[in-house]
Amino acid sequence: MLRTDIDIPAAGVFLRGQNSSALIVLLHAYNQTPTRMRQLAAAVRSWEPDWDILIPALPFSVFSLADPDSVAQDVIAKISAVEQLAHKRIILLGHSIGAVLARKIWVAAHGMATGSEHALPAQRWASKIDRIVQLAALNRGWVISSALNPWDRVRWTLGKMWGNFCRHTLGRDPLIFGFHRGAPFLTSTRLECLELQRTLRERGPLVVQLIGTIDDMVAPTDNVDLATGTSFSYIEVDGVSHEGIADVSPASRDAIQLAICGTREEIAAVELDSADVYDIHTAEIDDFDLQKPPLANLRVKDVVFVIHGIRDRGFWTRRMAREIRTQASKRGHRCRTVTSTYGFFAMGPFLLPWIRRDKVQWLLDQYVTAKSLYPNASISYIGHSNGTYLLAKAMVLCPAIVINRAVFAGSVVRSDFPWQAYLGRQVMGVVNYVATSDWVVAIFPNGLQAMGQDLGGAGHNGFDDAHIVNVRYVEGSHSAALAAACWDEMSKFIFDGVPTLPGSMLSQDSCVKRLGAYSPFICAFLALSIVGGILWILSHFSGPDLGWLMLFLVVVFAIKTAVTKL
Repeated sequence: MLRTDIDIPAAGVFLRGQNSSALIVLLHAYNQTPTRMRQLAAAVRSWEPDWDILIPALPFSVFSLADPDSVAQDVIAKISAVEQLAHKRIILLGHSIGAVLARKIWVAAHGMATGSEHALPAQRWASKIDRIVQLAALNRGWVISSALNPWDRVRWTLGKMWGNFCRHTLGRDPLIFGFHRGAPFLTSTRLECLELQRTLRERGPLVVQLIGTIDDMVAPTDNVDLATGTSFSYIEVDGVSHEGIADVSPASRDAIQLAICGTREEIAAVELDSADVYDIHTAEIDDFDLQKPPLANLRVKDVVFVIHGIRDRGFWTRRMAREIRTQASKRGHRCRTVTSTYGFFAMGPFLLPWIRRDKVQWLLDQYVTAKSLYPNASISYIGHSNGTYLLAKAMVLCPAIVINRAVFAGSVVRSDFPWQAYLGRQVMGVVNYVATSDWVVAIFPNGLQAMGQDLGGAGHNGFDDAHIVNVRYVEGSHSAALAAACWDEMSKFIFDGVPTLPGSMLSQDSCVKRLGAYSPFICAFLALSIVGGILWILSHFSGPDLGWLMLFLVVVFAIKTAVTKL
């Protein structure tokens, strides 16, 4: 009689089966330990007594600052250590972010690790991975949204505040930030999975994802990855929550057993069809306004992103995109444009680095979708204002991002941006339009560059790198280069590689020039004025009154958190 009350220590364990015919690796969820996988390990032992079971301890505590790439490599090392038993097959099973880690282990074991500075060579056992089982996976990454209940939303918001403190003050990212939607680690993992799946085709592993119908932690848009998970087998489990799906309860037992032990035919008989998967996902505006389940279009050869900047709802992007498509059609190119919006972005939030980072990760998520829909296309980019910052920062954070050609207008990227590190590797060419009277860039981003921020005055001064074409000057202010007169030469650069003329007879406005020269002092004066104003207000409150004021602000913030999407 087989035991079903297996003890799993918090430090992890390797359990030998009767003849080691297969190895199953169980990866626990965030803020859990291997002990949480006790019921699952016992169930696997009763279903498949011949299998070995490896349950590694993962540094998934709330305050963990571990690097997700390093965590994946540590698990690979543990698998290699037990592979001397020569298993015939390997099954990876993960819960929540453990499921995302399982996908990373799969691609990293094949020698693909674009997001890691220390990539491992391909493992000899990588081809034995023939099944990946995901329980309530965060495949597209977590976000704080109205899908969470109010209390969880407050907790996650406070956690994100702590994480931003670690990132911007200590220079260390919390581990959980690697699994945020659009995070570099997650973006690299999704892109690597796309590439490896297309390489292996039918030789790739069967991926089965179980979705709880009452998941109270993860929204369907976080759980179901339409971009890189179109080949998955999705199975709904009625009456099961995010945490409860890892329990082998009467509600989930049959589904878990089928996902782990069932044949492809048995799984195919109960999996959701593509239309049902799309229905539970619920299309969002940042999914390219999809109206049906996404299908890869192999005939599209060019994709052009047209991305707006701050204090702009991006209505102009569709007009420019229409002209870009017209120019592509004249050349016989099959072209698609992406004019998705990250919403109205006011000047105040733009000055906060953690909010800018969220917008960068939005772009990374968009890039993955584009690569999945148009796998044979080269991707180019036209960005205005903050749209230029998004691309530059995305390339810095995620080496997996590759752009054919980029056009910047009203750029807020640093003038000394190190293009030599990215030209020829992540971007093939860049044209930067500089306006005659762009006082917005001259004062704020230009001044912040002098104060050491990662914003800068490339839209006012141009880029220092001689390999970048600076078009000096386009007559007008911050949006001057968005005029229809520039669209034709932008198209020639994007599609034909025809260099844009680097200059004209125009000169920069003398007043704007002076503003740019004094911008550091202007920014410093504004910052000191704001701080001084706050201190003056606080000084007029007594101790008890100040306490009531702080309590009032906390209550207002809590109410906002509870009733709005953050």
